[in-house]
Amino acid sequence: MSVPSADQVPDIPILKALGDRRSIRYFDDTREVERWKIETMLQAARFSSCQGNINATEAIVVRRDECDLWEELEECVSGFNVQIINQASHLILWLTNINAWYGRAVDGISSLSLSGAATKYHGWNYEFSMTQTIPRLMSFPPERTETLLRFESGQAVANAITAGVGVGVGNILIAFGRKPGGVEKAFNLPPNYKFTWGHAVGYPLEDAKAGGQRPRLKFDKLFHDNALGTPYMCQPDTEALLREKGLIQEQAPLDGRFDEIVAIAGQHGRDPGMLYFPAAEIERLMADDDWDFGPRIRAKAADVLATEDLPEYPQEMKETFTKLMAEHGIDASKFLPRGEE
Repeated sequence: MSVPSADQVPDIPILKALGDRRSIRYFDDTREVERWKIETMLQAARFSSCQGNINATEAIVVRRDECDLWEELEECVSGFNVQIINQASHLILWLTNINAWYGRAVDGISSLSLSGAATKYHGWNYEFSMTQTIPRLMSFPPERTETLLRFESGQAVANAITAGVGVGVGNILIAFGRKPGGVEKAFNLPPNYKFTWGHAVGYPLEDAKAGGQRPRLKFDKLFHDNALGTPYMCQPDTEALLREKGLIQEQAPLDGRFDEIVAIAGQHGRDPGMLYFPAAEIERLMADDDWDFGPRIRAKAADVLATEDLPEYPQEMKETFTKLMAEHGIDASKFLPRGEE
């Protein structure tokens, strides 16, 4: 498959690419993503930040129509993700190679020195590195190493997703928890390779905006200024700038979104219904000041409360939910419907 010339590929500003990112759940199963676009995503992952330049993140690229292990992979994903992967063009199975930490520490740091990155200015020298720094890093227990390197794999995946958005393809990360160890077994992975996440790629069947930017917690509820609990505030002018640049976009649900979902379900003979929670849960959520809910989602919540036949809150869940929260030291009362504290 031919690779286009550089002038044929639109340049998408990075802030807009980040703002355009959505978890796409409806793929066009008649279209296959071109190889050069997959390669672009992998190159973006390759150049992500990694400690000591040890390059611990790897991936297996699986084409849906060519993989002999597809049925085994189907058995590993959650049931509500089977339809997604079967419409996607590719699966990228991201791996973390724990042995890279131990096996490439010397060469990685040496390559940084030759690149002009590791210098004496910051205290680096050969003797100290070989007698103190590198031995200390290589003595880390596997559990700690795995935690550090999986974070780096996450950075690589984020790069790949952003690059995918930049070249016009859809992405979603897929949980493979239904059959723990299934991916490792299917591909006969050595113990030092840890399967980190599944990543479905394809052309969106839904509009690329996927109904609008999904709501998040408020900025000042997530970020702290010099001390935990002191809100780090985003300046209004910064927010206005980022809206103009496309990082912050119109919040879901955009007009026509639910009609679009119903139409796609009809095309594939699927249930067109939505997942709605009990009225008490919706009311509690809308009253939670931590969330940055705009007028569109509040209007939708009001419409659902007024028109939908909503389920009852399962009372047996209260005891289970409270117990699970207590195990993590969390006060469950905030997360229970009003009157259930």
